Amino acid sequence: MKNLFLKLTMPFIIILIALALSWAMIGSRAELPRRETANTAPQIEVLRIEPTNWLINIRSQGTVKAMQEIDLVSEVSGRVISVSPEFVSGGQVSAGAVLLQIDPIDYEVAIADARAALAAAELRLSEVKVVIMRAAIDEAEATVKAREARLRQALADLENTKIKAPFDAIIDAKHVDLGQYVTAGLPLMRLLGTDTAEVRLPILASDLPFIQSDQFANGKSPRVLFTTVRGNKELRWQGHIARLEKRVDKQTRVFHLVAVVTEPYNSELHPALFSVGLFVDATIKGVTIPDTIRIPRSALHNGSFVFLVEDDRLKKRDVKVLRREQDSLIIEKGLHRGDVLVLSRLNLMVEGMVVSPAAPEE
Repeated sequence: MKNLFLKLTMPFIIILIALALSWAMIGSRAELPRRETANTAPQIEVLRIEPTNWLINIRSQGTVKAMQEIDLVSEVSGRVISVSPEFVSGGQVSAGAVLLQIDPIDYEVAIADARAALAAAELRLSEVKVVIMRAAIDEAEATVKAREARLRQALADLENTKIKAPFDAIIDAKHVDLGQYVTAGLPLMRLLGTDTAEVRLPILASDLPFIQSDQFANGKSPRVLFTTVRGNKELRWQGHIARLEKRVDKQTRVFHLVAVVTEPYNSELHPALFSVGLFVDATIKGVTIPDTIRIPRSALHNGSFVFLVEDDRLKKRDVKVLRREQDSLIIEKGLHRGDVLVLSRLNLMVEGMVVSPAAPEE
C-alpha cells in the first residue's frame, strides 16, 4: 500500500518542486530599470517686434500707350505722287517731316486763277475811286477782300498737298500709298506721339490711402519704377504719376492711376526704348508710415490672431491688419515693441502650451 501511495503522489510532488524553483528564480532576478518618458517641449522660431518707419510700395501692371494718338486725314483731294522712305508702319518720324505729296497741279491752277481775279478786282476798285462812286467803291472793296480770301485758301490748299507729321511720332498704321487717289477727309495714317508715353495702372480702393494723391498736380508727384524682363535681363524705366482718373471701372471696381515717362524713345535717357504696346510691371512709391510693425503672412492664424511667447508658453493675441503686402502684413493694433512673435506653425498650437523658443530674430 505504501508503495502504491508513493507512486500516485510522486508526480504532484515533482510539480510542486518545479513551481517552487521557478518562483525562487523569479524572485532572485534583478529588477529592470524603469525608463521614464521624456516630455520635450517643441522648439519654435520667433521674432522680436521692433517698429520701424516703412515706405509703402504699391504694385500694378499695365501696357505702354502714347499720350498723343491721332488719325491724320487729308484736307485736299488728289493723287499721291511721292512718299517718304520713313512712311512705313512702325517707322519713327520727326515733326514737320513731309511723308506724302499729293499732286499739286489743280491747286497751282487755282492759285493762278485767284491771283488773276484779285488783280481784276483791285483794278476795278481803282477805277471807281477815280470817279468817286461811293456805292461802287464799297462793292469793289468787298470784291477785293473776297478775292484775297480765295487766294489765301488756294495757297493753303497747295501747302496741304504736302502731308507733314504734326509732331514727333511713330507711324502706327498707314492707309494710303504711292499712286492712290485720296479725297478730302480720307484717313491717311495713324500717328502715335513719342514725346510722352503713359501707362494706365489699376489699383484697389484699399491702396488709395497710401498714395500721395494731393501731389499729382505738381512736380513732386509719386515716382514709379517700371520693369520688364527681356531674355535674362531686367530693364528699368523711371516715371511719375500724372493723375488719378475720376471714375471707377464698372467691371472690375478698381481705380486707375496714369503714369507717364518722358521721351520714351530717347536712348540717352533710358536703357531701352519704352515702346508703345510693351507690358510692364510698376512699383509706385507711396507714403512712409512711422513706427510700422511688419510680420510675415505665415504668422497670422485664421486671419485674425497670432501667437506670442511669454514665460516659454504660447499666448494668443488678436491683431488688426492695416495692409496686406505680397509676403508680409502691416499690423495696426495688437502688437507692441518687445513682443516675441511665433513664426513657426506646429501641427497643434494651443494657448498655454510649453515651447522652446530659439534665439529671437531682431
